[in-house]
Amino acid sequence: MRVPLDCYRILGLTHLSGLDKIHQAHRDRLLSMPRREYSDAAIASRKRIIDKAYETLIDRDRLEGANANESLEVESDRPLTLPPQIEADEKDFAGLLLILYELGESEKVLSLARPYYDPEEAEHQSARISPHDPDLLLSVSLSYLDLGREYWKQGQYEAAASSLEAAQEILLREGLFLSIRSEIQADLFRLRPYRILELLATPDNHTNEHRKGMSLLQEMLDARRGIDGSGNDYSSLGIDDFLRFIQQLRSYMTAIEQQTLFEEEARRPSTVATYLAVYALIARGFSQRQPALIRRAKGLLVKLSAKQDIYLEKAVCALLLGQTEEASAAIDNSSEHEQIAFIRQNSEGAPDLLPGLCLYSERWMQEEVYPHFRDLMSQIVSLKDYFADEQVQAYLEELPNTGALSSEWTSPVGGDRLGLLSSLENVPSSGRSFEPNPAISSPEPKLSTYAPETPNRFQRSVAPVIERPSYSANGTGNRDLSSTRRLGNVPPPRTSARTVNEPVREIKRPVQAQSPLAPPKRSRFNVGRLIVVIVLAIALLAGFISLLVWAIRSLSGVPRLESITLEKPIATLVQSIKDNNAAPVAQPGPLDKETATKVIETWQATKSKALGKGYEDNLLEEILVDPALSDWKGRAKELKSSNSYLQYQTKSSDVDKVVPDGDSKAKVVAKISESRNYFNNGELDRSASKDDASYTVEYDLVKKDNKWLIREMLVF
Repeated sequence: MRVPLDCYRILGLTHLSGLDKIHQAHRDRLLSMPRREYSDAAIASRKRIIDKAYETLIDRDRLEGANANESLEVESDRPLTLPPQIEADEKDFAGLLLILYELGESEKVLSLARPYYDPEEAEHQSARISPHDPDLLLSVSLSYLDLGREYWKQGQYEAAASSLEAAQEILLREGLFLSIRSEIQADLFRLRPYRILELLATPDNHTNEHRKGMSLLQEMLDARRGIDGSGNDYSSLGIDDFLRFIQQLRSYMTAIEQQTLFEEEARRPSTVATYLAVYALIARGFSQRQPALIRRAKGLLVKLSAKQDIYLEKAVCALLLGQTEEASAAIDNSSEHEQIAFIRQNSEGAPDLLPGLCLYSERWMQEEVYPHFRDLMSQIVSLKDYFADEQVQAYLEELPNTGALSSEWTSPVGGDRLGLLSSLENVPSSGRSFEPNPAISSPEPKLSTYAPETPNRFQRSVAPVIERPSYSANGTGNRDLSSTRRLGNVPPPRTSARTVNEPVREIKRPVQAQSPLAPPKRSRFNVGRLIVVIVLAIALLAGFISLLVWAIRSLSGVPRLESITLEKPIATLVQSIKDNNAAPVAQPGPLDKETATKVIETWQATKSKALGKGYEDNLLEEILVDPALSDWKGRAKELKSSNSYLQYQTKSSDVDKVVPDGDSKAKVVAKISESRNYFNNGELDRSASKDDASYTVEYDLVKKDNKWLIREMLVF
């Protein structure tokens, strides 16, 4: 194998460069050293190629000087001068790939090296170049890395991810260059939001791509521990940015996808996910004529009503379930003055507010709900068609009555719910017909562009805050850019004039005065107080007896017996390892595999206690340092605040590789296999539990106060 190389290109020169520039370029190339991961042999090979190119150019310059005064006849079809070239053979192959990589010839590096690093093709090649050669694999992986970043700049996010994953796979297979693998993994984390947008925005017939995008989104949510969780997915997106990112994704997902996703996220629990699940349930229930889904949405709204003013949403759900009196009561409790004025204005002349609520519901679903679902944005909302559906009528007939309607809203047959069908004729005509919005009927994916000057950062402005139309009392809808609310304060808002930074209002329920005809409250004997008195008396008596026994033993000189534990509980595992003289934290010198194994086992036991039922997060300080310490303390605090805990059972923890970095730093790669049970309010949540979770972790360890502690973890 002999590869021709342009001598000018090797030195970074043009063909018109003079002798002085050749000397300077040669010195500069030798002074600029490649990445420190390259071996001395590769660097020496690189130097031989650079020196040979330099000597070739010098000899050519001398030859041209000697023949400057001679007249040479040249054929017309032949160029006057050809760029001087040299050939590199197999012994300098590592230096050749290194030079090509430095020149930005990533694709050429991969083309030349593929027969050697590809296991299927390497068997047929010369034995002089090993497919496991670190210098060969380093040039290949770095070329894949640069190629992936170039694809990223061009907006080809899946192609970028493929290149980065190819580089990572090569290095993982050989267990080489942990620092470069960490760099590649960091790029993959930051690239993940772009990939999700690109995959979800693919046409409907690209089901595999769409499914992959949903899988990546679920990975991000798990890493962040929910939409508004405190976990770290290493994408550089803060909570507000991630909420805007979720808003942008919604228009690329169908109603069933959003329902499945957000109902699952609502169980973490998450207020934002709960509200988004309500949107999905209402949209799917109405469009597919399934009132049972709307009833489920109404149940979720009950959970939100303690903290948010969601009475208008409850009114819409009640209306769609035919519970008209409940819908009217919800309107009365709402403090959304602008929307209430719109409803009242369009209910003039009616005995109640139902005509205006019908018009408001149609507009709300057409302009606020449907546009955020890929499969619904071009459909037309019609309450009349909904209530005329036989399946809807049959379901509503089975629901319990919530009160009788006025005679004008009651049908002789079918009760108050089916009377809605005839009463919809009273709704203003502008509320029964909608034209599809041309701006949203055929959405184009608007992916954030990649900034070349910051190739590893996901742009902060991922998606605009959703704009809410402001309804005026005369029935016209006007887009008001100032009347928007962040998804972060509350779930996606209704048509409200709140500002972005306005805090959530507390719901003030009217205080109901006691009826003068109601019987006065009868004072009853307080049994609880009597029980408290009895318990206190028993405690005092027990304390007195204990004190008396202690005094007698002290006077009689009888030694106090220590309690004996028949079986050492598992809960003391962490402390026993800490106190053991052979503990890993006291080992001097560089980290070895045996000590690393004990460190990982200590961490697994500590994690189980810190996130377990006892929330013993103080133990984390014995095995972790920042930033890992702050991250895991935050996880324990979040679990405790949500009355949840995790139950871990480690099946195996095998250390694959230990790479010391002096006496005080090291990297450890380990394969962990465990089961994880998630309990919420004392009940096992099987959807968030895993019987068999296996993963590879790269631990970054530091030595502090003669102890080996974990500073950071990277899961592959």
